[in-house]
Amino acid sequence: MTDPAARYRELLDTAHRAARKHTDHERRRLIDLVAEIHATDKEIHAATEAEAQVVGEINGWWRQVVNSVEGQSWLVTTPRPAPDTTARPESLREYLAQIEPATKAFRTALRKAMWPRRP
Repeated sequence: MTDPAARYRELLDTAHRAARKHTDHERRRLIDLVAEIHATDKEIHAATEAEAQVVGEINGWWRQVVNSVEGQSWLVTTPRPAPDTTARPESLREYLAQIEPATKAFRTALRKAMWPRRP
């Protein structure tokens, strides 16, 4: 027959080891979560800065467009278009590649309309 006190100590030791193992697991999990939160916070900060830069560039571009048509009564500007929420941020360079030639073509057409060539 086994000694009940020895069996109790064995069960108590097993419970303490399980508790320590669980505590160690939770500590590692906490460290991983804090690291993940920190990394995500850095990504959010970088994205916020990138967004502010892009918004600044877009506002500057729109001001140039509005300033270029200022004083032309036949050409009315609208408020700056709202951001396209379906746009993919990773495609920004592709979007700019489409916008820049269109802007140049607009400016060229505007110059021709404002200062027609004389025969």
